[in-house]
Amino acid sequence: VFKLGTTWPLPAALLETLLNKTEKILFVEEVQPFVEENVKALAAGLSNNLSKTEFFGKESNHIPMVGELNPDLVVDALVSLFDLEYEAVPASYTLKTGEIVSREVPQREISFCPGCPHRASYFSINKILKLDNRDGFVCGDIGCYSMGMLPGGFFSIQTLHSMGSGTGLASGFGKLSKFGFKQPVLSVCGDSTFFHSGMPPLINAIHNNSVFTMVILDNSGTAMTGFQPHPGLPVDASGRKAPALDIARICTAMGAETRTCDPFDLEKTERHLLELIEKESGVNVLILKQACALSPEIKNNRQFDVSIDATRCAGEECGCNRLCTRVFSCPGLIWDVDTKQAKINDVICTGCGVCASICPENAIMKKEVQS
Repeated sequence: VFKLGTTWPLPAALLETLLNKTEKILFVEEVQPFVEENVKALAAGLSNNLSKTEFFGKESNHIPMVGELNPDLVVDALVSLFDLEYEAVPASYTLKTGEIVSREVPQREISFCPGCPHRASYFSINKILKLDNRDGFVCGDIGCYSMGMLPGGFFSIQTLHSMGSGTGLASGFGKLSKFGFKQPVLSVCGDSTFFHSGMPPLINAIHNNSVFTMVILDNSGTAMTGFQPHPGLPVDASGRKAPALDIARICTAMGAETRTCDPFDLEKTERHLLELIEKESGVNVLILKQACALSPEIKNNRQFDVSIDATRCAGEECGCNRLCTRVFSCPGLIWDVDTKQAKINDVICTGCGVCASICPENAIMKKEVQS
């Protein structure tokens, strides 16, 4: 078994040694057959006679081209190559367990964590686009905030492709006014994605006089994959001190009108968004800056104690159609089937206090935690 620590560049000398010792090679890798294709290309260019070497993997259909790999799929491939009489997991067993899971396990939609700043950001974006009433839309990107296309993000995102694509697509839409296109266009981009691949499309948009609003969802880390640092943070990949690059100054230097706001401040965020989408020229940037609720720096540090005033909560008689628990749908804010009122789940509530801003009866209370 040979496990590559780095898939590119390939260790050519080591692979050549292994190729000379092996007649059958099985490639086990997820997604595209990247290693498989490049090792074959390497083998084809070697002067050694490898005509007897056989390669197996995705292209030979021993490993599935799509779907997630698991030990049973690898065992099936080895059974086929060694001509063994063995069935890893019967197909009937897989079907049966799938039926049981779908029947017995409660449905749970993919959503943002309690206290996630993205929920607040999308709540404001969704609200102002409806208030604006010009059928504005959002071009999405890859990150935790990709869930903006789902109920937890109020179905805000209309396009979702690769990192940086949201701003690239918005840039194109922002050039269509000459053809009568009047819809406001926004793009969303995370802080890590901004440094990774968000700056080139922003540069292109400004250079080509596109008109749209870029919303940078800055949660101070690469939250989706484990809080790896990025150039906007004061540490490098090894944890050493490093100069942090300021996103707002970068965007301003590029020529975009740039504003910064806390997404937990719904009123201020909505005011900025409404003002920016009404502009008829240039690229505007709004940075919504609030750390991820799971960030090691702020985890378990509540800003507010949140509670429900039962005398104010009108429950199903409110007229808001349960805006708090059904629409805003933070996991920390739940519906009490016994009292028919909203209830705070103290176990998972992070104390962000955003829900207090959305209740039409002011029944959700927040009290600042004394440090």
